[in-house]
Amino acid sequence: MANPKQPKLEKHTVADAAMGYSRTVWLLRGPAGRSQQLCLFLDGELYLDKMKAAPVLNALAARGTLPPVTFAFISHDGMKAREHDYTCNDRFGKFIAEKVIPWLEQEIPDVRPRQHLIGGLSLSGLAAAWLALQYPGNFPYCLCQSGSFWWNDEYFTKTAPQRAPADARFWLSVGDQETEVDETPPGSPPEVSQIVGVNNACRVLKYLGATVHYHEYHGGHSMPCWRDELNHALAWLLSRSN
Repeated sequence: MANPKQPKLEKHTVADAAMGYSRTVWLLRGPAGRSQQLCLFLDGELYLDKMKAAPVLNALAARGTLPPVTFAFISHDGMKAREHDYTCNDRFGKFIAEKVIPWLEQEIPDVRPRQHLIGGLSLSGLAAAWLALQYPGNFPYCLCQSGSFWWNDEYFTKTAPQRAPADARFWLSVGDQETEVDETPPGSPPEVSQIVGVNNACRVLKYLGATVHYHEYHGGHSMPCWRDELNHALAWLLSRSN
């Protein structure tokens, strides 16, 4: 039997016809009437269905491990859209910043503005870091779980802004077994492994002035590994934003 004290997962739709987007957003609301933060996860289907993150987050909230927080999960709407939106896409970034975040701040009146956390895994980990740098006024805190920073000849590290805001905080994780390098056709830019890409992104973010926690876990590109680190990652990120 479900614990009645745990928040129920709510399902909503956020759309913008002009931008050509319609995405499902699931909410785990924080305590009503209390000032709280917003944590927005990309790849909502993966966090909820594959990682089974909701019970972990409910348990953390119930134990008081985290400050008051509402968790939101936005759908990727299929693999084709995922590959398009999560590769440093300006139109997707505009949709998140100009449509999704205002909707969430209106839907959750107790949430503190400009103190949000953005999170993602693998390709959406790349997107989360990119959004955090593109929209620092919205996302000073970022969770990147095995982010695909190798993408497009390490495009992220080569196009980062000149500096990061002083309060920017990033948790970057990767498995010690994520060493595979994809073969590329002759003449194509070489691709680095997941672990090398994450290490290079970590170095660049530190150079830009962000505070970065690098977590190298024992394992590969794995939902259980990402699930296991949520406790420490979110506590480190959210505890610094009170």
